[in-house]
Amino acid sequence: MAQVQRTIPLLLPADEDLRETLAVFQRVQQQLSAPCFNGGKPLSAMGLHRACYHEVKGQLNAQMTCTAIRLVAAAYQSAQSNRRPPQCPFQFRRRRALFLIGARGRDASLQSDGILSIWTVAGRKRLPSQVPEAFQPRLAQAKTIDSLTVLERNGRLLGRLTITLEVPDPQPLPPSDEAAGASRVVGIDLNETNAVVAVDGQERVLFVSGKAVKVRNRRTAKTRARLQRKLAAHKAQHRDTRSVRRVLKRLGRRQRHRTQTFAQTVAKRLVEWVPPHAVLVFEQLQVPPPQQEQVRGRALRRRLALWQRGLVRRWTEQQAQERGLCVVEVNPAYTSQICSQCGQRGNRRRHAFTCPQCGYQEHADINAARNIRDRCTALRGSGLLSTSPEARADKAAGKPLA
Repeated sequence: MAQVQRTIPLLLPADEDLRETLAVFQRVQQQLSAPCFNGGKPLSAMGLHRACYHEVKGQLNAQMTCTAIRLVAAAYQSAQSNRRPPQCPFQFRRRRALFLIGARGRDASLQSDGILSIWTVAGRKRLPSQVPEAFQPRLAQAKTIDSLTVLERNGRLLGRLTITLEVPDPQPLPPSDEAAGASRVVGIDLNETNAVVAVDGQERVLFVSGKAVKVRNRRTAKTRARLQRKLAAHKAQHRDTRSVRRVLKRLGRRQRHRTQTFAQTVAKRLVEWVPPHAVLVFEQLQVPPPQQEQVRGRALRRRLALWQRGLVRRWTEQQAQERGLCVVEVNPAYTSQICSQCGQRGNRRRHAFTCPQCGYQEHADINAARNIRDRCTALRGSGLLSTSPEARADKAAGKPLA
């Protein structure tokens, strides 16, 4: 059995002492930011602790003070790992605090009756809390409750519980017993208009259209572009632009939530549709680094920016991990142009595929999903399959695939 971490929401009351605790936690992080920046050479967590613990102690308890130090150091380390070295000290403007729970319930503990015992600046308090009904089964399956993140948004207090779940180990395809192994392989083709097209070994087809979300996101993008032009004009005239900025933030938030919800729904529908112990096969599509401008054309970049392929892939991998499903990748070369029946090059016109060699006609995305599935079956047992994501790093380092 493997272990994974997941986050579930927790509904909290509007307690003023807890709200003040978030404000003090934010103030401590702000005090630590400039010393951690260290003139462009950020300190490690241990270095920051040795340099500043005596200056910020007493505002929070000892455990939460150490947590604030680690979070500030982690923010700078994350910026460096993303090849974006910080140019100035970070500003921690959002009020949020991390309460460690674990087996000892150090900063907080959640009881079976929903009472949350949590540390505040006014002392330990017992507050009523509630996990939404949709997440209660997941909380009941949790092996441990690791931490609680409390944040303030629009005047409300929201909680995020981080829990550890035990999940079954994925069962990879065996090199022998081809009939049983082939029936478990599911080829998945991700597209802009048709979000997910999947074909399993029994020729069942799952077709999920993303046209409605694509149209709404494109409409929102056009509205945001118009408002950004208006914002630029107001700035040039030195006029107040707060109302335009508020509308832009609201539209961006709605678009992100819409895309996120759609990706989660599609991923859940996909993993519930596949057969037990299935192997999900994706195309190994490389994402160019931020420094390289490999996608040419402003219109094409804008169009691809609205494509939710990465979110669908990420949520599918998480759902598959919880259900013990194996995820692999294959070479995407010519999967949309090769005939899945005879293997010869065919003709694709938008969503229609026609093979001039054997006369086979099919929806282009279904044909591509079959090619992805068959390519995995052909490479099974040869060691050429690429699992995701840890095995890809091992393969790049020269380590053998598990």
